[in-house]
Amino acid sequence: MAGDVLESDDQVDAVHNPFRRVWWLPVVRGIAFIVLGLLLLIEPLHELDVMRMVVGAFLVLDALLVLVQWSAHRRQVGATWWLAQAGVNALFGVAVAFWPDVSPTVLYYVLASWTIVLGIVAVVGGVALARNRDLGWAWLVTFGLTAGLFGMLLVIQPLDTVDVLRLVTIVFALFAFVAGSIHLVSGFAVRSVARELRDLREQAEKAGIRISGGSVLGAANPAAAPAHAQGPRFERPATGPAVETSRGEGGELHAATSRAKDSQSMVVGPTTEGTSAAQEADGRPGDTDLAVDDDVPGIPTPEERTT
Repeated sequence: MAGDVLESDDQVDAVHNPFRRVWWLPVVRGIAFIVLGLLLLIEPLHELDVMRMVVGAFLVLDALLVLVQWSAHRRQVGATWWLAQAGVNALFGVAVAFWPDVSPTVLYYVLASWTIVLGIVAVVGGVALARNRDLGWAWLVTFGLTAGLFGMLLVIQPLDTVDVLRLVTIVFALFAFVAGSIHLVSGFAVRSVARELRDLREQAEKAGIRISGGSVLGAANPAAAPAHAQGPRFERPATGPAVETSRGEGGELHAATSRAKDSQSMVVGPTTEGTSAAQEADGRPGDTDLAVDDDVPGIPTPEERTT
């Protein structure tokens, strides 16, 4: 079937619908955060040892989910920040769960530090993904700002006249609900965009244009891109003229046309020789020289045209 084929640097990563690999990850993280918030409100978990084991296990679980998210973005510019988030969660998770003789006050400030560090990493990672035109960057920045501001408020909160352990459970349950809601909304928002792109793909295919490659995760990392991939390539069927465009080292734009019926070929490109011989013979001015391959039969050479 006649059509245009678009190949991009991301064709290795692109599946039929790449969003299927990413949209559900924020949803799962959001559900995990909300479950944590509910668990923190259960009275038996108000005991220090039980609560810190639950929070530590959650942080390790969230680190694993972020690693899966990094796996989906690993070929994209800025994917390292997903690894940074996973490292932050794992580090604080182990510290919370296995810190010997931790007090409620120490646990409070450890978790406050976790939200601040996680917020900074998320914001910086979101900015990196924004430069990469990743569609989920805004939600990551929103989550990072929320976590960072939440942590700052916790640090400046006086603890002299309050039950620290109860404050930890209530405050971090609230944070878990807010963070979980952000992740849930971001996941379903990405899913909505996925459906819109799927509809656009179907419309393009119905119009006779087949699109292969491309990624919804942003531009590929140049180091991870295939060596032969130098940008989009357009191909047309052999039943008519085929046009291929590319940029040379000097920035000139060359156009090559060929026909399948015969072996004649003509290359047109900008030159510095002034007007062409054919233009001078016809009295037509011009600044582009028409260069004809001398070996192509059936086309007169410049000497034959002048005589």
